Amino acid sequence: MPRESRSDGPFIADALRRPLRDLRISVTDRCNLRCTYCMPREVFDHEHAFLPHTELLSFEEIARLAKLFIQLGAQKIRLTGGEPLLRRGIEHMIEKLAKLHNTAGKPIEIALTTNGVLLGKKARTLHDAGLSRITVSLDGLSEATFRHMSDSSVPVGMVLESIAAAQAVGFAPVKVNMVLKRGVNGHEIIAMAEHFRNSGIILRNQWGLPLKLQMTTVSEKRSKVKLPPAKPEAYWVSASKALIKP
Repeated sequence: MPRESRSDGPFIADALRRPLRDLRISVTDRCNLRCTYCMPREVFDHEHAFLPHTELLSFEEIARLAKLFIQLGAQKIRLTGGEPLLRRGIEHMIEKLAKLHNTAGKPIEIALTTNGVLLGKKARTLHDAGLSRITVSLDGLSEATFRHMSDSSVPVGMVLESIAAAQAVGFAPVKVNMVLKRGVNGHEIIAMAEHFRNSGIILRNQWGLPLKLQMTTVSEKRSKVKLPPAKPEAYWVSASKALIKP
């Protein structure tokens, strides 16, 4: 892949001098789920000391930092957590960020990654505030699998309804991230692909260590799903990672 370069001003680059275009901002370290691969309950229990609200970046500080990074070439801002929708008034922060433009004068793309629990009630407000894209984490379709992966009593239907709500208010495409763990939810990958097929939703898979699918398994199942044209993020990595777009 040709190395991207820029000479029209200062920019932030990685070790290979490639400009960094995406800025991820964690707006909270709290979450309302306890996914075993992310926030295991044995670590993040009721005694865990989360950051006090006074130590979080204010909306004004986030907007100021975003402006600085945009001046250095950032073109996309992704809001994460924890669970970003737990941050009170997040739609007001999105309104501030949505007014920003990149160095070419185009609006900044603002994306948000969520577990979907609160999305159903907030989808319209987030869209109206100027949020560009939504990615929802969903690790299975069955109640047993979803509750095991999230270590919660939240019904999987709540997340599915949130995905539908995001589509209904105009987010397109909605992306769904599925983390796979050997012996836990790997058997649901085809069901997930079939569920979202022809829905306009992009299903992406990330391997939760130490899962690796055998290439023979992939070969047997590939006729059931449609793979998008190859992109950098869609390449196989040690036969253990792929992007599936129904």
